[in-house]
Amino acid sequence: MTGFRRRVALAAVALLAVLAAGCGVRPSVVITGGPAPVGRVQGVGLYFVAEQRVTLVLRPSTPPGSVDTALALLLAGPDPRERQRGYRSEIPAGAGPAVTTSDRSGTTVSLGTDVTALSARAVDQLVCTVRYALPADRPAERSMVTLTGPDGSRGPYGCDPPECPAAPDGAEDSPGADRCLPADLGPAPARTAGPGS
Repeated sequence: MTGFRRRVALAAVALLAVLAAGCGVRPSVVITGGPAPVGRVQGVGLYFVAEQRVTLVLRPSTPPGSVDTALALLLAGPDPRERQRGYRSEIPAGAGPAVTTSDRSGTTVSLGTDVTALSARAVDQLVCTVRYALPADRPAERSMVTLTGPDGSRGPYGCDPPECPAAPDGAEDSPGADRCLPADLGPAPARTAGPGS
């Protein structure tokens, strides 16, 4: 090796050694960027049953639908894609149409079916769908839901909804699996539904 080549090789090795040493960059601590965004994911929230649990399913919608819209979609049952992914409803066919009224004490949902015969999961589906459709900042005491039918009434109920919605339409996920999104409701609790669980 000639002197010139040797100097170039030594310079390259020295440069690599400096780069490998990190040029005096000291280790740093993790810098947090603040809390994750908070708020509801855009869409109509419907509660269906998957793997014996009441699970939030989001259907794209802009702007978010009303309580009446959400109930009409819920009573129509899962769409073909949701059924393919394992979602089902325990609300009996013919339970609708639903008529809702709201006052200072909460929301009343009048159905065309006997409400005392509804399964606990069917009650959860109805109550949690209504609660999700209500404004997020509505006080808890005004978020209670009462179900009425030809045979009487049930409630009022609150809802302890799943904190992580199922994957939005088009995303791969198994039914009932918790999947948190950046702008969702927060970490998943141990329990996934309220009144009838």
